[in-house]
Amino acid sequence: MKHWNTKYPRRFDLGSNEDYLRWRDEKLAAYPRNVGELVVELGDMTAISPAEKTKILELSERANMCVYTAGSAPLDMDSLLALGRQLGVTQTDKSTRHTQADELTDSGILNHAIPFSTRHVNWHTDATYYGSDRTIQSLFLLCKRPAPEGGSNKVLDHEMLYIRLRDSAPGALEVLMTKDCFNYRNPATGEVDPGRGGKVFWTNAAGHLCHRFSFRKTDMAWSDESDVAAARRTLEDLISGEAADVIEGRLESGMGLISNNVLHTREKLTDSEDPAKKRLLFRTRFYDRVDPERVG
Repeated sequence: MKHWNTKYPRRFDLGSNEDYLRWRDEKLAAYPRNVGELVVELGDMTAISPAEKTKILELSERANMCVYTAGSAPLDMDSLLALGRQLGVTQTDKSTRHTQADELTDSGILNHAIPFSTRHVNWHTDATYYGSDRTIQSLFLLCKRPAPEGGSNKVLDHEMLYIRLRDSAPGALEVLMTKDCFNYRNPATGEVDPGRGGKVFWTNAAGHLCHRFSFRKTDMAWSDESDVAAARRTLEDLISGEAADVIEGRLESGMGLISNNVLHTREKLTDSEDPAKKRLLFRTRFYDRVDPERVG
């Protein structure tokens, strides 16, 4: 383990450079450069070995994510929740949502929402609309059936985005970390809810960096203050530029993603006409995160 949170507790403090510079150099050197470096092959995702757990936690520290293989475990929601428990994340939002909301399939259920459709999904973190008081900090996926064509993902660790901003546009980063930059807008009514917006970057109680962002214009009501608008443009240009930090891959049957709610996309896909062969992924989101120093 790197133990960065203990070694460099002020790495996200904009008023301190020493911890930041040391952590930045180590982070850049350790960051995976392709999807192959993110893969952890599990014998059974419901009963991971100590060595498998260590590798997951190491990648969670290096990149805030990893790709795993389910092994002999059933490809279902129970397996996904069991994996979370083994990694110290249990506070799921599943019980508060529609009973099928965690099955990502073009089945007609919630098909008005992009994740349940075949459309392209632009860069975002999950659940920007949950508010800052109880934010989604981790996202797990498990693929049972991939789409026949398309549906690949791009992922970007928000800590790498933080580094690029701090090095090239520290003024924009300061705005994104200190000001309430957006509120949630109900796509159906247009009504803005100021209780479900907030900062773009912030640290949680344990000192880890959190991030919320989406290109969706229907539900992101950004502040029109000039400094926020300028910071937003800088952020969006950097994300759209898709630097070398972006990793691309596609989840096949029996593969999944563990992430501390990193930025991600999904390419447009072509699905099967046969309901039994349609794309099906299981998704669960947690209010806690995979923290190597807490469970390692």
